[in-house]
Order: sequence, then structure tokens, then C-alpha cells
Amino acid sequence: MTIVKNHREMSRRTALKAAAALLAAYNLRSTRALAAGENLNILNMNLLFGETLGNQISKSYTAAEISADPVPQNEHYEKLLVEMSQGSSTYDLLTLDALFINQVLGNQWVKAVEDIQAEDASLQPLQYQNVIPESLKFVQRDGKHYGIPLTLATPIFVYRKDLFEAKGLSVPTNWDDYRKCAEALHTNEVAGNILLLGGQDAHMSGDWATRLMSMTKLGPTDDGVLDGSNQPAFNTEGQGVKAIERIKEVLPFAPKGAEGLDYPDGLSLFSQGKAAMFISWSDVFSGLENGPLKGKFGYAAVPSEKYQQQMTGGFSIGVSAFSQKSIESYKFLDWMLKGEGYKLFLDNGEMNLVFKSQLEDPAVQARIPSLAVYQDFKKRGTTTIALPPYRVPNSVEVQRVLYEEILAAVLGRKSPDLAMKDAETRVKAIIR
Repeated sequence: MTIVKNHREMSRRTALKAAAALLAAYNLRSTRALAAGENLNILNMNLLFGETLGNQISKSYTAAEISADPVPQNEHYEKLLVEMSQGSSTYDLLTLDALFINQVLGNQWVKAVEDIQAEDASLQPLQYQNVIPESLKFVQRDGKHYGIPLTLATPIFVYRKDLFEAKGLSVPTNWDDYRKCAEALHTNEVAGNILLLGGQDAHMSGDWATRLMSMTKLGPTDDGVLDGSNQPAFNTEGQGVKAIERIKEVLPFAPKGAEGLDYPDGLSLFSQGKAAMFISWSDVFSGLENGPLKGKFGYAAVPSEKYQQQMTGGFSIGVSAFSQKSIESYKFLDWMLKGEGYKLFLDNGEMNLVFKSQLEDPAVQARIPSLAVYQDFKKRGTTTIALPPYRVPNSVEVQRVLYEEILAAVLGRKSPDLAMKDAETRVKAIIR
């Protein structure tokens, strides 16, 4: 079997790790002895959902003993690669990031749940109708499902309601108005908006791709960066250049030292009241409402250029292709989709929900202010697109090239046109 490597940068995931550490406890394993004597071992991550999976969910699930000690996020991918490339049966279930899901599916490291169900007539179909359709994008291939979604993240626009009210400003829905608000809100003490030029993922996907995603018409499996043949598609209509220009026009209203800021820095500044607007992935904002400015933040869809489209990403869990306990693993996924596991996610502070009834519950919406963005999506008729550049197994390598060229243009080291031409040439050379 050919194994395709994908070395990842973990800046946003480091921020999530820190949020999880604040919101979850580290009493992670249940030591009870169960009559059935079954044990399921999960390759888990130390993000918030993983802390809940390893602690509360492992205690609540009674059909088997769950071992789900979270692995540091920056070690998870390498551990996955080693275990799967060796055909190891150590882990029965695998938590997976949407960014490298194509590598996992391409190497057949997880089993289709339909194939497992066919092995045992007593197994009922999994209740995928209980989660929102958008969350299934990264667990489906060729008509089959490869696990269940755990969380769904999407870029959102977060702003200081009190500062907007003081200036008499309306929430911007397009980039022209966003620039006007950034300028109007900018002071020596409070930046008009946050830009994260110091982080590869933060700048490429959080700053640039959030602008790019609304500039050309895209389908639900398109990511706006590569086309279906894995060829560069990020500047076919000049949209890559335009997205850079949109960043440059608000750079004067960003915090000082923006060229060195990454996800954790941006969240820290924003939570301390040092900026008025912040556009980033929803999972970056975990814990924001626990800070000193609780109740002063508003949440909306990201401004658009032309089309109402939103990137999506997230995490899932699937059955290892090498597990000797696929039937038991299937039953765990079945239990999760019936709702108890997702309830525990919610109870322990998870904001990036996928369980349909939770997202539709007014009480939950009131409890998690950021969910207001989903109502904004409905009002604007927003459709979803994929996480770029998820199509290729070396997605982070492609992302790195784009980051370097975008940053060079934003900082004036080369023109946006030249940066996008160079990016196309370099991306073509490394596509696998």
C-alpha cells in the first residue's frame, strides 16, 4: 500500500488545545469492569470534544469499556500515520480532521459503516438524519459513510456590539462596508479588525480564503482553491488577487505587529477588548464568552463579495480498517447518533455542534450566542463549500505555498498579480 505523507502545521489546533484545557477536566479514563468484558480503544485528540469523549462519554457508555486518552493534537497525525501504515489493530476507532480525510479514505484506513452492517443482520442503520447534512460532507464517499461527524466548524464574523452601537454602525454584509467599519472603529487603543499574518492556516484560510470563498460560484464539494482535477482554481477570474486586495485595504486598521499574530494571539487580543472585529473559524472562539466581555459580542455570517458561501471543516470518528472489533465499534457509533454523546458535548461546552435538535433548540441558541450565525446563514441563503485545500493528500504543503505568496503580496514584497502567478506555478509543481 502506498502511504501519502501529510505534515501539518498546528497553530489553530494549539489554540483549541488551550481552550479545551480551560473548559474540560483531565480525569479521562473509566476503570470499571463491565460484564460484557469488551474494550474499545479510540485514537483521540486533546481538543474539547476529545476531552469529553475521553471522560464523560467513556463513563456514560455501558456496552463496552472505552479507552480514549487524548493524544496531543500536534502528535495525533503522526501517531495515526504510524499505526495505520503498520496495519496495527491497537485502535478500534479513529478521530479524524477534515483536512486530511482524503488521505485516510484514499488509503482505506477506515471501514464503511454499511460494510460493517452487512456483517451482522442485527445491526440497525445509523441514524444520520439526526445530524445536520452539512456535517456529513467529510464522512461520505461513493455513496457510503465512513464514520460519524463530531463537530462542524465554519468561519464566522464576531464583533463588539457595544462599539458598533456607540458609533451607530450596522453590521456589514459586504467587504466594502466591512472596510468602512474597520476604519470607523479603529483607535490607538482598539484596532478596527484583527488580521493574523503570522500563522499559515490563520492567514491563508482565516484571512484570505474567507474573502475568496464568496467571489466565484462553487458547489458543495468545491473548495475554491483546487478544481476537481486538482489544478489551481484560486485565481481563474482574478479572485485570488482581489482577496489579497481586500486584506490590504484593512491592514492599516489591524493591531500593531499583525505580521506576527496567529490564532492564540488574535483570540487573546479580542477577548481583552483590543479589537472591534474578528473573522476566523468558529472553533477558535471557544471560551470567548467566559471572559470579561461576556455578552458584548455579536455573531454574524462573514461579509461576502458576490455569493453567499461558507467553508466548512470539522472532526469525525470512524472505525479503523484494522480493528478486530468492528461490530462493537459500530454499536458505539449507533449510540452516539441517538444523541447521548452529543448531549455530553453540549453539556461540557462544545460550541461547534452537529446534532440537529440542539441547533434547532431556542434554549441552546440562547445558551451559545455564536449559534446566532446559523440564523444569519438562513436569512442570507448561505450554501456550504469544502475546506481548502482538502482534495490533495499534501494539503498542508499546498497551504504553505499559498501562505508564502499571499503574505508576500500583503506585505508589499511583490504585487498581488505576481504573487498569484507564482502561487499557481508552485502549486502545480507540488500537487500529488
